[in-house]
Formats: sequence, structure tokens, C-alpha cells
Amino acid sequence: MLVWIDIENPPQVQYLAPFKDRFEQLGAEVVVTARDYGIACELLRARGIEFQVVGGMFGKSKLRKVAGMVSRARRLAALVGESGRPDLVVSASRPAALAARLLRIPAFVLDDYEYADVRVYALTRCWLLHPDVISADALCSGGLRSSQLIPFRGIKEDISFAATDFHELERRRPPAGGLPRVLFRPPAAESHYYDSRSGELASRLLAMLAAREDVVTVYSPRYEWQRNELDGLEWRNSPSPVEGAEDFLSLLASVDAVISSGGTMVREAAYVGIPAFSILQSRIGAVDSYLESLGRLRVLSRPEDFEQLEFRRLERLSPLCDNPGLLDELVDEVTRRAEAIGRGAPRLPGRRARQPAPLPRSGEAQ
Repeated sequence: MLVWIDIENPPQVQYLAPFKDRFEQLGAEVVVTARDYGIACELLRARGIEFQVVGGMFGKSKLRKVAGMVSRARRLAALVGESGRPDLVVSASRPAALAARLLRIPAFVLDDYEYADVRVYALTRCWLLHPDVISADALCSGGLRSSQLIPFRGIKEDISFAATDFHELERRRPPAGGLPRVLFRPPAAESHYYDSRSGELASRLLAMLAAREDVVTVYSPRYEWQRNELDGLEWRNSPSPVEGAEDFLSLLASVDAVISSGGTMVREAAYVGIPAFSILQSRIGAVDSYLESLGRLRVLSRPEDFEQLEFRRLERLSPLCDNPGLLDELVDEVTRRAEAIGRGAPRLPGRRARQPAPLPRSGEAQ
């Protein structure tokens, strides 16, 4: 079996790279493509993963996003199709779903936010792997068919942390007695679901942190231009910007709390038991609501909530570990469905047999 994995942004490295390892352990050949976005490529190199770079930043406007998505999909299809088509693709990527449709191969998309735009996934009829705390109705309201949905027990962080030594995480904890270190993650301002209210709330919170004497802010920008947000503030304690592709586990281990405008990082913190706060002003998804119900995540919706933050009083919880076997379950499910298509299932008509030649694994942007 030839498996293709596509990675579009840095957080996806955490939960998609383990699929590569598991498929290879089962004897499959795996090829990886990635978009040159943020520190995604640096994180892949740090893991020793060979990959092909296809595409880069799309820009903020909707028109440029659509054009960039279509262009990258065509380039992915051309590159992946050069040496014969894979048997399946695992991704969290709209261009990969489009490319898979062009190549007539089954696509499996991992998604844990039901308010993201799923129209491309509906159009391409790919399968959507999602936590079962997200209702089918919520996903189908965006245009998906119930037959496309593959719910699973647990959350995607069960994959990210499946091989983690949590004792090592505790050993890296900041020493007692020092000022609390708070990791701040600004909003995904270039995402399609961005709400300007998230940016406004983030700016006010960052100013509040700058004025506090009892905390050190560790600033982890999503985009290089967000580093400029540190300028112009009068810091009582100098902030500590994250430089380069720091290992996400080391980063989480080095702080006492995480504040983020939604996204994977705040869920990772909640999963491992680090006090986590979301300032997302877009619609709160079912996974975040689930973590909030467990007391692992708190949603801050207005500036008045900031005054209640007392980081010294916060204690870490034990890791969640909802479903430690999730990776194996999804690999088995994906393989079973792909093999069913290979035996002649009618869902992808016209798929021709091919010799499983590998993609080239070195090189830079395509």
C-alpha cells in the first residue's frame, strides 16, 4: 500500500506525523507533502521526516485563499500522480481533498471543529474523521452527507500524545518559587473562520499581561508579523518570544498556563492538564465545550474575565488519555475502507490500476 500524507500548517505535524510512523510499521510505503507555512517544514525536519514542499502562504483575502487552494490542489495532483497514484491520502487539507478527487483516490480528512468551512469536503465526497462529541447534525448542516462521517471516541490529541512520557513532561515543569510563565498564542488572523473580535480581545489581554508584575509572558506567534504586537507595550517583565521550531511538548512543559485564541495548542494544554484558557470569539466548538465541561479549559469571553486570572493558584491535572488506542483504530478504519474501494467499490469510478512507484522524497518547493 502506498499512503500519502499532506500537512498544511504547524499544528497538523503533531497529529498527522504519527500516521506515517504507524503505516510504515505495518509495511506500507508513505510519502509526505507539506505547505511552506509557518514552522511546519521546520517541525517536519526536526522529526527527521522527508517531504516535498508544495505551495506556501495564500494571503488574507478570500479570493487569494480560493485561488491558492485550487492552485495547490493542481500541483499536488501533478506531483503525486507522476509516479503512480497512492491508495489513499490522510490529511486535514482542502487542497489534498481536491487533489484526491482529481486522482480518484479515497481521501480521509481529520477535523475537530464543526464550524470550519466543509464545502470542499462535501464537494469532493471525502471521509471526515471527527471526535464523536461533535454531532452529525452539526457537520451535515455545513453540507456533508452522513455517509461521509467517521466518528471516533476521544480527541485528536490522543494521537499527538500517544507516545508521550508524561513523567518527563512533569520533570520539565518550571521550578517552584519563580514567576508563573504564561504561554500566549494570538488569533489565527488569516484563517477563514477568524473573527475580528478575537483580535480585539487578544490585544487587550496582551496589554493586561504586559502591565502585570506577577507573570512572565511567553509569546508564540502564528505568523511572523504578529511579533510586532509586542512593540509599543510597556512590559513590567520582559516577554519571552518563542524562536524557531521549538518542540511543542517542551514548550508546553516550560509554562504554567496557556492562553490561546482557540486552536490546537490550547487543546493540547487542556489535554496534558496544564491550565488552559481560550479567548476565541468565533463559535465555540463541541471539543472545547467538552474540555470545558471537564474543568480543563476555560473560555474567556470579555475583558472583565481577565481580572480573575490568578496563575499562582492553578494546579495541573493528570493527562486526559481519552482513547490511547485511537491511532491504531483510525489506521485500521482507513485501511479497511481504502481496501474496499480497491476491490471495486463503485464510489470512485474510473480508478485504474497502477504500479506502486514511490514519489521523489527530496527537493524543495514544487
